[in-house]
Amino acid sequence: MTVWHPFTQLRGFTPLGEVVSAEGAWLQLADGRRLLDGISSWWVTLHGHAHPQIAAAVAAQAARLDQVILADFVHPQAALLSKALAAVLPGPPKRVFFSDDGSTAVEVALKMAWQHQRAKSADRTILVAFEGGYHGDTLGAMSVGARDVFTRSFEGLMLGVTFLPWDDADAVRAYFAVHGERVVAAIVEPMVQCAGGMRIASPDFLRALDEAAHRSGALWIADEVAVGFGRTGRMWGCDHAGVSPDLVALSKGLTGGTLPMGVTAASEVIYDGFLGPDKRAAFLHGHSYTGNPIAAAAALASLSLVTTTDTPARFAAFEVVYRRWFDAVMARPRLTGPRALGGIFAFDVVGGDGYHDAVGPKIQAAALRRGLYVRPLGSVVYLMPPAALTLAELDTACEALLSAVDEVLEAR
Repeated sequence: MTVWHPFTQLRGFTPLGEVVSAEGAWLQLADGRRLLDGISSWWVTLHGHAHPQIAAAVAAQAARLDQVILADFVHPQAALLSKALAAVLPGPPKRVFFSDDGSTAVEVALKMAWQHQRAKSADRTILVAFEGGYHGDTLGAMSVGARDVFTRSFEGLMLGVTFLPWDDADAVRAYFAVHGERVVAAIVEPMVQCAGGMRIASPDFLRALDEAAHRSGALWIADEVAVGFGRTGRMWGCDHAGVSPDLVALSKGLTGGTLPMGVTAASEVIYDGFLGPDKRAAFLHGHSYTGNPIAAAAALASLSLVTTTDTPARFAAFEVVYRRWFDAVMARPRLTGPRALGGIFAFDVVGGDGYHDAVGPKIQAAALRRGLYVRPLGSVVYLMPPAALTLAELDTACEALLSAVDEVLEAR
């Protein structure tokens, strides 16, 4: 096989199967197996696979205009999408910059913040992030994520970043009280550190950051890549705290999971800072596929579905189902920490060794035997299925997941 699989040790690796089609919450494999997609294919498939409304929009756009350079032209889909996003984004960000994926959306936000702030004050030199975070795998995005085995090989290439404790409002207030006037920007995943272990924060934590950053003149970036478009039971993670970021990074559910696309939205104040007599004052960044018309058409169709089907409310209903399983989790002495927010459900294996714990692949295999596809974060077990799942199917998925965990833990 010539495919180089991501996040995978390929020595001795065999793919779990060949997926030949998908519909709604289900994956169809070449060998006849049908699997419930319990993680929305890496958190991107918001409404479900092959949604007919998105598929129709993609097909129609592909037949009309496939690609055009956005540096010199505009096209209807980019114009419509930017306007639609500006109408629903949290806080003041209304200017929409298109890119390719979540990592690049974060890179763009970091570069915008740095250039904007440094043009005003050379004293601002600090980037702030939070312990356990994840913002992508390009160098800038990786720099503001947790320093661990994923980043160790690249230490000499990464940006200098100050890390504060996750979900610690007092630490945020204390740091900004002393250093706030030197901070360029802080970046945070609103409410949930997904790749960091599905760790859910208090809304007070976000409020503390919002207040401290704005008081000190620092910017703050909301990385809504994984949690945006209703995943947490609200349209945005920021909505749980009623906060107003200066920059917002979007991807994953942006196109309903059909095509890659990233967005960085900035406030009018930041946008105005790049206006000048020539290109030297401009934001000199771009991608070949920036604002791709087909991806934009998919995003418009997906955003329409978020509104017409009330996707946030759908995921809020998932949370009600999840919470009914909390007692079952706590009744098992080797499980702990059940938690849920919107479409996200997670718990921990007691004594687990984090992301690299071997229990994860074993639970994955046991779940597959029950017709459920999951990808535990080592000893952190979770579900994040698409909105297409019925509540009855969701209940069955929770039951299958706990049954798989029981099988693995009893065998240890």
